[in-house]
Amino acid sequence: MQSNEQKIPGRNARPSRPMRAVVYPAYARTGPSEPLPGTRPIYLYLRLSKYHKDKADAIERQRLDLVRKLAAEGGWTVMGEFIDNDSASSSAARSRKGWKQLNEGIASGTVKAIAFWKLDRTNRIATKCIEWIAECQRASVYLVSHQDSAEELNTATAGAKIVTGIKALLAEVETDSMSERQLAAKRHLAEAGFHHGGTRPFGWQPGPRVTDEFGRTGIRLVPHPVEHQALKDAVDMVLQGRSLGQIARHWKDAYGITTADGAYVYEATIYRSLCSPRMVGYRMFQVPEHRRGVKIDLLDYVARDAQGEPVIAQEPACDWTTWLRVRHLLSEASNNRTIRPWGTHQWLLTGLLYCQCGARLYGHSKTRRAPDGTTYPAHAYRCMANRLRGPGNCSGGCTIDAVKGEAFVLGWFFSQITPEALETARQRRAAAGSRPDFDAVMEQLRHARAERTALVDKQGTAGFQGAMVQVLLSMIGDVQARIETLERELDTIELQSTPIGPQLALPDRWAELDILERRRYLRHLVRRIDALPGKAPTEARLVVRSTW
Repeated sequence: MQSNEQKIPGRNARPSRPMRAVVYPAYARTGPSEPLPGTRPIYLYLRLSKYHKDKADAIERQRLDLVRKLAAEGGWTVMGEFIDNDSASSSAARSRKGWKQLNEGIASGTVKAIAFWKLDRTNRIATKCIEWIAECQRASVYLVSHQDSAEELNTATAGAKIVTGIKALLAEVETDSMSERQLAAKRHLAEAGFHHGGTRPFGWQPGPRVTDEFGRTGIRLVPHPVEHQALKDAVDMVLQGRSLGQIARHWKDAYGITTADGAYVYEATIYRSLCSPRMVGYRMFQVPEHRRGVKIDLLDYVARDAQGEPVIAQEPACDWTTWLRVRHLLSEASNNRTIRPWGTHQWLLTGLLYCQCGARLYGHSKTRRAPDGTTYPAHAYRCMANRLRGPGNCSGGCTIDAVKGEAFVLGWFFSQITPEALETARQRRAAAGSRPDFDAVMEQLRHARAERTALVDKQGTAGFQGAMVQVLLSMIGDVQARIETLERELDTIELQSTPIGPQLALPDRWAELDILERRRYLRHLVRRIDALPGKAPTEARLVVRSTW
């Protein structure tokens, strides 16, 4: 049996990403299954807004205040709590899982009463806040606030709407004012070449506090005593034709540079470091968040001074010409299509497998050693909840062997394609009525994808430089949202139809289909697959939920 080697961090290990001191679940049931006699069920919504300097114990303080208020009023049983430990920035709209689950509970009728500390804990955009209150009133959901009047929140009179709207508007104005001040401060820091916090870039470290010629005070980056030279070595190795994996091994052997757990630095980390304009001393400013399918030129997000010239904020690791050569070589290597995008294994069950904790299972490959000393690849689907969301989110640690799991699901899949099952599905479809025009939706999707390709190809061209880059990104974002809507509609149309029939001879043609076609056929019959932890046989730990 192979012994697991303990990874020992190098002497210059990269620090791990900081974790929150307390990790809250999006929803936690804290009360009984049924409300106490003579009381009504109510749920708490608690939110920590780090953007507004809320302390780390804000969740606990809000919970204590609300529990005391409800106990004083009487007639309530707290059933559970929805929690968001995020910020009030634009990213919060995508990361507020507690808020999303709360509204799903309102829509389903599960949640009929909500308690929160203050109205601005729900939303700081006035129009959305007023719209949410109106939706709660239509759903007969009673609102309780520690700081706001219950009459204002639950009364549909004009006066109550005016007061609620003013409070929501003031919260939005406060957010906008703070954002303007912070953006102005960061703009001056960028113009002066100062570092304003966050994760330090690989190769540099914060230096002493200095004052520029305009009296602005801040900290500039200075070369890291080890990592800066490692970047210079990496530049030379790329020019010599070495791979990113060889660079990672060189960094560990020569400088002791590893990840936090002692492994080689990820090739993607090396790639980003070498392609960053920081290599030539530029200072980055307002780089947009990564979006799948959208490529940006980082040179469009270099900080500039009052004259429009790029700001040199730190000592470069190489000159401009050498850096352009490095970028070109790395781009050529990354565009090599000889390796399939799914790697060494076609993950058939991607997006269908779910752990008992509610998280998806993701494909994971590793090399194992046989008793005779030879090595072989092993593929499995694993629950990544503890790694992605923090320890304690999944108690099972579910792992499913990829080969056995896929064989079991395929056996179930082919067993369902019987004349009786197909006839039942056909009758169900006929009873549901006519479906939307598949060809029309497909044509719209084809045009939208062509539009996205055309917009992406315009990046870096003369017509889209400077401020126009943001306009282009906005256009790309709009067309991407339209594509996602059409794809969801297309999935609905396909699931309402029954493209699987005896005439297709799927078992005989299965080997000829590519991975995307196989997944598409599976999704017609499989809604989800629940995976159970343990050491029982694979077929005993998988429960297939059918769409039929």
